[in-house]
Amino acid sequence: NVKMDGFGEDLKIEISNLEITLKRRYLQKRLRGNLNVAVKFLQNLDLVRLRRAINEVSAAGFLSELGIELEQAQGILSKLERMELIKKAVLELTNSHIAEIKSYTAPPVQVHKVLMSLLIVLGEDPEVVRDWFEIQVILVKTGKLSLKRRVQDYDPTRLSTGNAKRAANIISDINSQELHSISRAAKVFYLWTSAVVEDRLSTDVILG
Repeated sequence: NVKMDGFGEDLKIEISNLEITLKRRYLQKRLRGNLNVAVKFLQNLDLVRLRRAINEVSAAGFLSELGIELEQAQGILSKLERMELIKKAVLELTNSHIAEIKSYTAPPVQVHKVLMSLLIVLGEDPEVVRDWFEIQVILVKTGKLSLKRRVQDYDPTRLSTGNAKRAANIISDINSQELHSISRAAKVFYLWTSAVVEDRLSTDVILG
């Protein structure tokens, strides 16, 4: 190193500071990219990817620089965690809970609406599930075709915006508390369907 009246030392300090700045900018850019990618995986319910991206931003000290992206990611994480809890509630329903719904010859309007909406989200023909008998036929299916298994294996990317809106309209006037007093299973299916539809329509807004 050549020193000229301290110029060499000053230059080393300047280069060192520049290097630190560039490293921070690179890291910030990478973490922003990670957050954006994690957000785009919303429909795949990739909780691990999203949690990791959020934790990396926090650990690197970019809470202010990436505040907007971080806030969005944390909001989505809360939604996904809520979805996981509701999905768990569906999977904990017993055969007797399902049989209770299936046993209706003329179901309460709220129950019929919930099952219509649920089955539309799961990919059934909206016109077919207007008929309660057709819903009963679906309810007796077992194995991979059972309702619980279809919820467990559900891929939200297959839900079109049109069907999401259709399902949302069907259950728009459902009172959750009243539904609980009628059927526990219908209440759980209502919560799951509502969450899936809400996430699908909100993703349209996020991704433009």
